[in-house]
Amino acid sequence: MSFSVLIVCTGNICRSPLAERLLTARLGAAPVVVTSAGTGALVGRGVDEPSALVLRELGGDPTGHQARRLTRELANAADLILTAESSHRSTLLQAEPTLFRRTFTLREFARLGAAQPPLAPPITDSALRSRVVEVAAQRGWIEPAAPGLDEIGDPFGAGLEMARLVGGQISDAVDGVILSMGLARVHHTPA
Repeated sequence: MSFSVLIVCTGNICRSPLAERLLTARLGAAPVVVTSAGTGALVGRGVDEPSALVLRELGGDPTGHQARRLTRELANAADLILTAESSHRSTLLQAEPTLFRRTFTLREFARLGAAQPPLAPPITDSALRSRVVEVAAQRGWIEPAAPGLDEIGDPFGAGLEMARLVGGQISDAVDGVILSMGLARVHHTPA
């Protein structure tokens, strides 16, 4: 069994698949399975074209993605849930309050876990689950982010320039998530 990460946005065609595919590409051989879903998913659709282009530029592959709706079953099965915005986290926690200790925005998890040391090899599912608990324990101890800093805005319909801005934010957040998980940073070279 692998450690599972679920990434959530609204339509599951821009932010969450971009984060899913970048995280998967950058994790290398780590025992982590990354998936995504949307609170208002455009079920069955592929990655939005501007976001797909940005994903390719950042070294990810949008091929084969099909948007799916967030369900309680998907959320309960995940070891770590990362959302694009705090509103997605709130929606999820209103439905399933027990997920609080493993649900964060992408940027929040990266920020809260920034001071965590790397995990010692071999990396196990148990060690990764413990790391999520350690990061969650930082809530209330680490200064909260200024309003809006833990959010990643929705680029849907805003064109390539906005998709690139959001892609850069997601790329930085994904690198921070990898470090917060205690995994070695995978060096990447955007195309």
